[in-house]
Amino acid sequence: EWFKAKTPVGDGAFRRLARKVEPDLLYRVAKADSLGRNPGWLPKEKWFDSTAQEWFIEKVRALQVEKKAPEPILMGRHLIELGFEPGPQFKKILDEAYELQLDNKLSNVEDAKKFADERR
Repeated sequence: EWFKAKTPVGDGAFRRLARKVEPDLLYRVAKADSLGRNPGWLPKEKWFDSTAQEWFIEKVRALQVEKKAPEPILMGRHLIELGFEPGPQFKKILDEAYELQLDNKLSNVEDAKKFADERR
C-alpha cells in the first residue's frame, strides 16, 4: 500500500511497523506471494514483479529495522536519575519520548532526558 500510494512515507512508519512484525520476514513472504502469482499461461508482460517489495526492504535496511524496532533510548532509570518518582507519569513520558525517537526527533539520551525534564 505504501508503495502504491506514491506519497512520502516517513521513516517513523517503518519503525512503528517493526514494533509489530519482523520487516525482513514480511518482505520475504510478500515477495514469495507476488512471484507465485505468475502462471505459465500468463504473458510475461503481465506477470507480477517484486518492485514494491524491493522498495520496502531497501528502506527497511537503510533504517536498520530488518528484525525489530529500535530499542527506546529513554528508560525508567533515566527518569529516576532526574528525580522523578515512579508512577503513571513514567509510562506517559516514556511513550511520548519513544514516539519522538521513532520519528527521529530524539536521537540520544541527553536530548531524551531534556525532553523528560521539560515534562515536569
